[in-house]
Amino acid sequence: MKITVVIAAFNEEKRLGAILGDLKAEKAIKEVIVVDDGSKDETSKVSKRYKARLIRVKNNTGKGNAMKLGATMAFDSGANAVIFMDGDGQHKTRDLHYFVDALTIGGFDVVFGSRNLSLGVPLFRYLGNKFASVLINLLFGIYVSDLICGFRAINKRGFNKLNWESKGYGVETEMVILTGIRKLKHCEVPVEVAYYDSFKGVTFFDALVILKDVLKWKLFGWKNFARNHIKP
Repeated sequence: MKITVVIAAFNEEKRLGAILGDLKAEKAIKEVIVVDDGSKDETSKVSKRYKARLIRVKNNTGKGNAMKLGATMAFDSGANAVIFMDGDGQHKTRDLHYFVDALTIGGFDVVFGSRNLSLGVPLFRYLGNKFASVLINLLFGIYVSDLICGFRAINKRGFNKLNWESKGYGVETEMVILTGIRKLKHCEVPVEVAYYDSFKGVTFFDALVILKDVLKWKLFGWKNFARNHIKP
């Protein structure tokens, strides 16, 4: 199985190099694609230095769009599955084997990384995730303990079935919902995450807006959710 890592990156010159360096030692990973989503720093130069395949987007279009661009290139180039990692150094390459095993041995279409299955998760993040997970389960019949963890994987069948519309951070919640609606085979695996003081991820306010959009879609249709996505 050809597995490609896709990294959506926005102004990540400081931490991206360490991730790309670690990925070189991962034999199961056949290719790394970095989508530089309109960065103003040296993100693209760092990617080239580590010989990652690069997609350069002129303007910042959002995480969901960057993920879709990277995955499309990967599958068009013969990949059987894609593992998504964030470019800010939160995700650890030592956890990649969980995703590889789930894809190759388990035959799962979608694999969600979960910080809640590991130790050391800040309480406010755990409680926020728990609340959101229960709500999504009630509305859409799928339970994933960590809705917004960006460390996740998808095979080609799953990618074609999901075909998400969200351009920003809403993509992570949309992927969970569509996985449930389209009855894709999925699982969760434990991941460790480094929480930096300058972490730029989803804030509590962002999470509330995402949930608002999810409720709006449940009531009025999917286009409302896609139209009101959260941009990074």
